[in-house]
Amino acid sequence: MSEYDRIRRACLKRGEPWEDPDFPATQTSVFYHQTPPFQFTWKRPKDLCPRPGFVQDGPVPFDVSPGKMGDRWLVSCLGVLYLNKGLFYRVVPADQSFTGDQYAGVFRFRLWWCGEWTEVLVDDRLPAVHGRLAFLQPHRGDHFWPGLLEKAYAKLHGSYEALKYGSMLDGLADLTGGITESIPMRADGVACGRLLHKLLDMTSIITCVVQPSNQVRAHSENLVNGIQIGINYRLCSMERIETFSGEEIQLVRLKNPSENFSEYIGPWCLNSPEWSEVSPLEMERMQKKLQEGEIWMPFAEFVKTFTHLEV
Repeated sequence: MSEYDRIRRACLKRGEPWEDPDFPATQTSVFYHQTPPFQFTWKRPKDLCPRPGFVQDGPVPFDVSPGKMGDRWLVSCLGVLYLNKGLFYRVVPADQSFTGDQYAGVFRFRLWWCGEWTEVLVDDRLPAVHGRLAFLQPHRGDHFWPGLLEKAYAKLHGSYEALKYGSMLDGLADLTGGITESIPMRADGVACGRLLHKLLDMTSIITCVVQPSNQVRAHSENLVNGIQIGINYRLCSMERIETFSGEEIQLVRLKNPSENFSEYIGPWCLNSPEWSEVSPLEMERMQKKLQEGEIWMPFAEFVKTFTHLEV
């Protein structure tokens, strides 16, 4: 019998939800160096909404925000994970819920740790401030896998504060078990295009991100073409189309994992005049390939816009 099953059965027999002795609901589990000017209260999801859910069924957009104190890099990691359902359900086992007679206050996740998949158990008490989750939270407030997975990750690292020193690449490695690399985008578009085709052929998880200076970040969260700063867009595919004039245009299909994304308003955006340069049938064919949150962007604009590939 696994540790998870043993704990769950014991809690169901006692009629009490689990309290994790190894990661207690105390201030030191949140911060160990800094001392915030407020006290956290620990809330179970059932204390925060009447009908909490674990993972929503169906093709639901990723709608997680960092909250008051969460980390944007971790939100980006979870967004990438959420788009790959095979990996997602390896990390987030689906047979868990807050409903019925199987709820025992214990949840399990699988993270790649020290070269192997490690099962991490957490109770469902989450740190809150003024009645709201202090860290990762859904916009709609009714599914709690992000906050519980964040807690499992914090437990591995010793505290929530330790996650402040994490990075997108480390997070992707821990969530996928893969080898990750950050590749600066260079002015050599030909070499970049060859690399992308090679990575797509290898079925790599490819993301692209704008990593600006702190000065730029302080002024805006979006570029002038609507692309969000600090958000990892998933690179889905590349395709060439031919205009009426005979010019070949290479387009890149990108997906923003966030539900609250800003609209891309650059060349070849959804209603841009560039689409009049191809036949209505070609335009319809290309637009039909787009799913929720996806855009087409010309490769030339792609190279100018993004600063790094993270694979």
